[in-house]
Amino acid sequence: MDKWETLERKEKKGDILLKMIAISGEMPANLPEKIVGSKSYTASLITDLKKKGYLLLRYREGLRGYVLGKKGKNYLLQDYRQEVGSYLIGASETNHVKSELEKRLRLHRMSQIWGYFFMHGNLIFATEKPKIFTQDCYGKTSLGTYYGSQELKQGTDQVKGSRACGLYMKNEEVFVVYNSMGNLMKWSKKMETAMRCWVERNLLKTGITWQGKAILFGDSMKLLRKILLSSGGVKQELFQTDDVYEQYYFVPQDKEGAYLQIELLTDKERSHAFSTFLETILDEVERNEFPIYAGLKKGIPVYFVYELELRKLQMVKQDMERRGRGMAVCFDYQQELLKDYYGEGVEIMVLDCEKVKQYLLAMEV
Repeated sequence: MDKWETLERKEKKGDILLKMIAISGEMPANLPEKIVGSKSYTASLITDLKKKGYLLLRYREGLRGYVLGKKGKNYLLQDYRQEVGSYLIGASETNHVKSELEKRLRLHRMSQIWGYFFMHGNLIFATEKPKIFTQDCYGKTSLGTYYGSQELKQGTDQVKGSRACGLYMKNEEVFVVYNSMGNLMKWSKKMETAMRCWVERNLLKTGITWQGKAILFGDSMKLLRKILLSSGGVKQELFQTDDVYEQYYFVPQDKEGAYLQIELLTDKERSHAFSTFLETILDEVERNEFPIYAGLKKGIPVYFVYELELRKLQMVKQDMERRGRGMAVCFDYQQELLKDYYGEGVEIMVLDCEKVKQYLLAMEV
């Protein structure tokens, strides 16, 4: 590769990174490497953008993040106004990035989710996706579409205080997305109920009936235990599993295989085929409409818990304790936490993520 090809590559990667910082407001300092895909190349790219005055490093109160410099904003508004203009014009929080720690952390939460969906091939930029809350954005698609909080709220103050990061749509499935990072996030049931109802109302306007689902991201599986055991804290202002949404699905950001959960959640046919395949290990399948356990194996109830739906995980624990035994079927990166949560007496059947991916890919042939 000659130097001109290298420069062309760097410019393209640099533009993508700048655009993502624009829609983030402030990007966590460890995120560019994940987006670009190479530690050494990212270091070179960041150095170049900083020299041009396109990018600035903000380091305060122990929190490191990248923000756009004035030249970076001008460059994006000149070349990519349609994609990021709404984030760099007016009073939006991404245009006037505050220095307060709490407000910066909010932008970091948002940025992590922008990055997560981008890295997994979803549509995030305005010019590549349909307008939110239209029939065009709700249908059978090979690519998912993510809308950030500014797009989701569309200038309304009705749900301004919600902790939601955005909305994710794929294959007629819709999820309100939250990011708790490494700790229990602040949670106002009244405000999040308003968010859920507001999303539901907007979907109904386009003829879409919604089941009320949410994806709750965290930095790692360690957070899941805190969530499952949470009682809301002393002041009842922290997240705990409630009835705002019918389902809450937990997804750890640090496990590459965890995106498999989202793929199964957004593909009903493959999800059904996969669970049907797993039922072949059972001696007896439970056919009740809403079963807690999938069936029996040698008289032991077997629970499929790999989706990490919070309410189901808690119900399974109660059912296991009542019965005094049980087998939990989960993915490899989930086993340690679930073994600890359910206790030593519970059997764990581990599914290899890579083998499951191969199985699902084979179904498409």
